[in-house]
Order: sequence, then C-alpha cells, then structure tokens
Amino acid sequence: MSTRAWCAVGQVSELERGQEQQQDGGTVAAGPAAASQGEQRTPDSANPLVSYGWWGEVPWTLASKSQLARADLPREPGGPVRGWVAGRDFRGREMDIELYSVAESVPTKATGGQLAAADRRRTATVRVCSDCGANCQQPLAERRGRYLCAMCAKLARIVDFQIELRERRVELAEWAGALLADPALAVVWVDVIEAERTASGRQRPPLAARVQAVDGNGRRLVDVLVRLAGPRTKGAPAEAVPAEEGAKALQAALEGRRRITWTSGALAVVTDRLAALGHPVRLGPAVPTGPAEAEPWPQHRRNWPGQVSDRLAQWRGELNPATGQLREPWPPATADRLLLCLQRMAASGGAGRPGCSRGARREDEGLEPQGAYEVRIAVTGPAGAAERVAGVLQATGTAEPGSLVGPVPSREVPGAVVAYLAGNPATLLSRSPQRQR
Repeated sequence: MSTRAWCAVGQVSELERGQEQQQDGGTVAAGPAAASQGEQRTPDSANPLVSYGWWGEVPWTLASKSQLARADLPREPGGPVRGWVAGRDFRGREMDIELYSVAESVPTKATGGQLAAADRRRTATVRVCSDCGANCQQPLAERRGRYLCAMCAKLARIVDFQIELRERRVELAEWAGALLADPALAVVWVDVIEAERTASGRQRPPLAARVQAVDGNGRRLVDVLVRLAGPRTKGAPAEAVPAEEGAKALQAALEGRRRITWTSGALAVVTDRLAALGHPVRLGPAVPTGPAEAEPWPQHRRNWPGQVSDRLAQWRGELNPATGQLREPWPPATADRLLLCLQRMAASGGAGRPGCSRGARREDEGLEPQGAYEVRIAVTGPAGAAERVAGVLQATGTAEPGSLVGPVPSREVPGAVVAYLAGNPATLLSRSPQRQR
C-alpha cells in the first residue's frame, strides 16, 4: 500500500488555477483513467510519494507530463510517478494528476533546429513575463491582457489584496462609526479561567470568568469576576463572586444593549455556564438601535469574516511576508482597549495603496466575460509605432486602460513588433441605433 500525505493548507487563486490547469490540460484530457491507476503508486524508501492539495504546494523539482512537454526545451518522463496533485479533468471532475521528477526526465527527440522552427510558427504562446521580463520555461496564461510569471502573479495578488484592504478600511470606518453612535453600545471583554483537563483529555467546565464592559463613551458598565464552577471544585479564584451574584450583575449591566465582543461566542461561554448552574442570564437580542450595519453583499467582492477580531486584522492590514496572508492582531485584553481600537477604526481615512481592486472593478463592470476578456487587439508595426497606436486606442476607450502587453518581436513580420491589448467590449461590440433598426 502507498502512503499519501495530504498537505491542503491554502486555497488556489483564480490566476494560479487558470495557469496551472491550462498547462496541464493536455495530460488531464488525454488520459484521465491513467491517473487513477495504481500500478506506479508503490513508493520506494528513497523517494516516498507525496500528494499535494493544489499546484502552489508542488515543488519546482516535480512536473506533470504535459508541463514537461510544454516546456520551451521539452522533456518527457524518464522515471516512475513521484507524486500527485489534486486537479480537474477537461469535464471539470476532480482527479489526481501524476507528477514526475524533473531530474529523472529526458529530452524529447526534437532538435534545436526543429524547436527554433516551431518557435517561428507559434504566435500564440507567450513565455516572457509582462512585468519583469523573465523568459519562462512554461507558457504563461493570459489574464486581462497580461502574462505573468509565478512570482509576478503572486506580487500582483498581494498588491490587489492591499488595495482591497484600503477599500475595506473605508467600510470598517463606517461600521465602527455606526457602532459608536449607538447609545446602547456595550463593548465587552471576557477572560475565561479554564480548568485542567482530565487524565483522559476531556475538557472540564471553566472555573471562572472575568467580564468587563464599557459603553461608547468609555464609562464602566460592569467589571466582575464570577465563579463558574461548583462549590466543591478546587482551583477557582477565591475572590470570584458566586454564580448567582455574577449573573445578576451581568443582567443589570448588559440587558438590552448592543454587545460587541472580541469573538462571536465569547460571552455565551459565560452565560451558558451560568444557566447550567441554575442562574440564567436573560440579556435579550443584541440588535442595533442605531444605523443598520448589514446590507446585501456585492457578489464580486470578498466575503470578509465579520468577528471584531477579524475586522481589526482587516483594518490593520498587516500581511505576513512569507505567506501574504493577514496577520492575526494581538488581543486588546481589556474592554476599554477594545473600545479604543473601534474609535481608531472609526477615525481612519482611506490611506493605503492606490488603485481599484479586482472585486471593485467587477462590481462596476458587472459580470466578467468568459475567459480573459471578449476582445483581443493585436497591433503589429515598427518599434514605437505599436505603442503609440496602443496609447491612442486606450485614450479613446477602445482598449482597456493598463492592459498593454509587449511589445514583443513579431514572428510573422520580420523586423516588426507586436503589442496586445484587451478591447473594450462596450465600445467594440455595441451596435449603433441605425444598425439596430
């Protein structure tokens, strides 16, 4: 039997998915049954087989059969299968794509002259990154008129994420401002003192919890350390008030208020335990009494997590340099510090990386066309002339702004260059009133 170690730790972006699946389309379409066969799935001790959850996890030393064949210096597998990556076939069905060791692969029979002749005939394949000029071994996928290497694609995603975060700060400022304008606001912080687990690892009920709350002006509403364990349970703080007294204090301070906690279920841990001890706390629904905070979410925008801890991470916008993901903020630890964070959030402006995020563009433009775009414009001519024509097309709205790719040497017209642009479908595909009649 083979041992398969799955490593699904992230979600592939649209750009990565399009690049990798386009590169592997030939292998997937050619032999979906071959990937499900198990004759080569016996690992050896020196090269154990590994399965990957998405293409971003696959090391550079492994490649699929179609990736080897589509390289500018094509190769073919020379050894057994060394791993798999989760993918889809040409029908969209999930399957495992076989991976081979690049070190074990061998060159195809194509000579250098044959490859050079194939380059002259091939006009659709782009291997030069539009941003950094890297001469990539694999063909680059087209996205909105741009061809990006793996690193530039990652940088583009991070830049777009930073633009999204700037747009999100504006939304968060409005949200926090609406919170602070609510006269019934209660900012709550809960610290739970957990009991030691049993010998078998079972979680015991918490011993006690400290609950702090302030209103929108910073006035203290409650600060109580309440006992959540039975009278015979050891380890609870001696200064904790009995459960009955703590339940009355919480109900008097928080009933009917719009309660904001660091995480969604923080206060429920305390109230549920008090109810189990026979002292229920009836706080009522935590609904806003000020401006509404929920509206239909645009379908093209990112679905942001809504906990206060998540919102603070979004407002801070600090990204992990290694992963490009949001860093988890350090907890404020008290109710008045959490209130300060909300006040800072409400007072923040639109500072951040300029531009319009991909989601915002989709929201403005409506449904995105299938593929990269509907219209592709190729301008062929002398060096300099193609860029000037492209500038005119962009200035008149015929081409999408910022979609220029190239110029690159033309393989069809000696001495000429080619520039590619994404056409504006609203201009090029619309019919005039006279033609519609």
